[in-house]
Amino acid sequence: MKKIFALLLLLNGNFLFCQEKEIPAELKSFVLQGYEVLDFINEDLNADKLPDYILILRSKGEDTLTFDNPDWDVPRPLLLLIRQNKGQLKLAAENTKIIYCRHCGGAMGDPYQGITFKNGDVLFDFYGGSSWRWAEAITFRYDKIKKNWFLQNHFISSFQAGDPENTTTETTINRTETGEISLQNYAPYYNQDSSNWKVKATKTYFYESPDLKSKPKKAYLIKGDIVRSSKKFTNFIDCFFTNSKGQITTGYILKKDLLLITENKTKPIQ
Repeated sequence: MKKIFALLLLLNGNFLFCQEKEIPAELKSFVLQGYEVLDFINEDLNADKLPDYILILRSKGEDTLTFDNPDWDVPRPLLLLIRQNKGQLKLAAENTKIIYCRHCGGAMGDPYQGITFKNGDVLFDFYGGSSWRWAEAITFRYDKIKKNWFLQNHFISSFQAGDPENTTTETTINRTETGEISLQNYAPYYNQDSSNWKVKATKTYFYESPDLKSKPKKAYLIKGDIVRSSKKFTNFIDCFFTNSKGQITTGYILKKDLLLITENKTKPIQ
């Protein structure tokens, strides 16, 4: 839990700092019509020793939108700008689904907490919720061979504000499990799946993270139980199980312990 509190303190500090930065003149031509700059970083993002940018935009007037407005969740474009040999900037990638909207944090307000660059990794941080709080850290890393930026790590945490010590859950999903998800193709619903699976092992446990090195939780299923997946990874299935009393258990189960009954991949939302 100390890890979460430290992370949140750091995030809030990062966000206050980013709001004070002066916008470089060379970025102004990349600001889309009807938008303004929310944040940016100026770093060598592709290891060519030239300074590049990640530019995050927000819609003008987004603070005034209410939930009864059909545009309350207006997207925040993220632009990855790479420096060319002659010094000019070129748009290398764009995404409108990485940065959560102004009102996506619920009662906690704007969930965007900042962007950092360290040891070649680009990290986006978010925090939101109400009585139940959540935090996310989404990391991308440049692949020199494939010359693109891929999702490297996704950290997710949640806890009940009144009892964080006993309610905190932490999940870490890495590239080994997600497969190659490029920055331009990332969306919160990556690896989405809604298939039905039957437990074929005598007993199989739920995990909090899809990681072969992680320890299983106490909750388990037995042979013949049926689960429904929400996401599918390399070695795990993110799924939920409903028992005879209507109680639902969620978590990650080893794919090798399951037998696919009906495949029903959910089509990505455009």
